[in-house]
Amino acid sequence: MRKHFGLPVLEDYPECYETFLRKVRDLRNLGISEEKLVNLWNLERKLIDILHLDLGDGNLSHIQGCSVEADPERRLLLSNADLGVPLMSRDLQTGLDFQSRPQELFEGKEMGDDALRLLREYRELLDETLKTVSRESKVLKNSLRWAKSFGFQPRQ
Repeated sequence: MRKHFGLPVLEDYPECYETFLRKVRDLRNLGISEEKLVNLWNLERKLIDILHLDLGDGNLSHIQGCSVEADPERRLLLSNADLGVPLMSRDLQTGLDFQSRPQELFEGKEMGDDALRLLREYRELLDETLKTVSRESKVLKNSLRWAKSFGFQPRQ
């Protein structure tokens, strides 16, 4: 799993790393394919880079937000990165740079990166993912209800 998501092997794993892996595991258990999750992850990383979201430095910068409380309306699903605007909003002010960087020779759009296009792709993939999660969570709830009728009590 670490290899597919480009995460490093560490001596000690911080809370954000464990939270990220748990989130991926839980989504896999809810029927989301690893391919879809990797595509979602790649889109999130591109959005984080294109929108110049300052998530910190280091090889875990894209998942450092995983251990903070999630606001699903403003945060990306896997990285938990805060966009600063509602995710499903159609209003995104492009050209904002929240991190000082050297001036590029070409604009991102000229290089083939378009934040609005990526955000649209991301929203479509996220919507599919959330529909699957909703459908599968209903199946799990029904299964637990059935199991309780036989005296099974799930552990907390």
